[in-house]
Amino acid sequence: MNDKYNIHSHIFTGKCAPKDFLQIGLNLGDGVSSFLKWLFLTKPVSWLIEKLGSFIHNKTLQFLKIGVMSSQGEVFANLKGTYNNSNYSDIKIVALSIDMDYMTDPNKKPEQDFNSQIEDLYKLKKTYPDTFFPFYSVDPRNPDTIGLKNVKKAIESNAFAGIKLYPPNGFFPFDPRLDGLYKYAEANNIPIMTHCTRGGTYFIGKDVWSIISDNPLSLNPTHPIMDKVIKRIAAYKNASNKAFRENAKACNLFTHPENYLPVLDKYPKLKLCIAHMGGDVEILGDKNPNSKHAKWSQEAMFLEDCTATWYEIIKQEILVNKYPNTFTDISYSLCDSSCMTQLHNDLTNAEIDNKRVLFGTDYFLVTKEDAELKVVAAGENHLKNFFSPMMSENNKRYLFS
Repeated sequence: MNDKYNIHSHIFTGKCAPKDFLQIGLNLGDGVSSFLKWLFLTKPVSWLIEKLGSFIHNKTLQFLKIGVMSSQGEVFANLKGTYNNSNYSDIKIVALSIDMDYMTDPNKKPEQDFNSQIEDLYKLKKTYPDTFFPFYSVDPRNPDTIGLKNVKKAIESNAFAGIKLYPPNGFFPFDPRLDGLYKYAEANNIPIMTHCTRGGTYFIGKDVWSIISDNPLSLNPTHPIMDKVIKRIAAYKNASNKAFRENAKACNLFTHPENYLPVLDKYPKLKLCIAHMGGDVEILGDKNPNSKHAKWSQEAMFLEDCTATWYEIIKQEILVNKYPNTFTDISYSLCDSSCMTQLHNDLTNAEIDNKRVLFGTDYFLVTKEDAELKVVAAGENHLKNFFSPMMSENNKRYLFS
């Protein structure tokens, strides 16, 4: 029997996130976000949210119910428990840590810092050695990135199965401080998972332009993409639509899938998964039934000097034979039936190598859309025969081959 994996989940709690995190999670203002996060995490209110969430299946309430849980162990147990009485009771879980110590201003850092988050994951691995596979998050602003001491300890002890990057929190994937990481990962066949959608979480400090250089340093400085990156930065910085100068959209500059080409051309055998297929906005492009989203995508493509959506770039430039170990996953995007129809058509027409697409849900963030098992069922329903290999052979190949 083939092992099954959810390749993309998160189990961090509200304590691991910055004080202003709900500014993103629930689309709230900065001050309101900080106050509500404090309020939600006080014991009486968190207890009430947890109890209400057990009886009322409001999506926002379910998201908050998980966020106020007391520990990552409790969140993991909740996730694993949802599968216990399903067809996927034996599923193994990949939990992606995120270093959120640098995604906001210093006075709003998480109550539980990244090192503490990681220590919890070491303990969980000992408790669930055969079903729990954490990934170690790397942010080049963390001083440990240069020597990789903690990363190597995590990987070489077999406690952690891979590496997680989250560029929209404030860095470019081609940052030269990541050069040693990519060299180490390629040499040791270590899987890397990276975020790739417009939106999601992003840098929420007061001045996003303080961390976006007009001419960012690169581990591959002569790569032709670097000229495009510089022009994109200028276009966003001077955009007539001020929304592109603000955090939520300015952080698209960090996340653009072409940012991985300088990395992959230096490390062509790197095992890299570009998560979410670029996101629903980019998968659907001008076919998006939400005219506002379609408009935003078209305007962004113009600023970025691109004729292809992020999804098309991933298909045409990253999931190619030149880079034999590149993948994408369906996490979060599987909630949108139109996206899954598009993917099914592309798989059927061999526009995407079906061995390069992985199954994951993006728990617990995806609870804002629907319950975990409903999300899984929707993906299976739309992807038909392609679904089972994504969950088993493909995920196993990405993790271990």
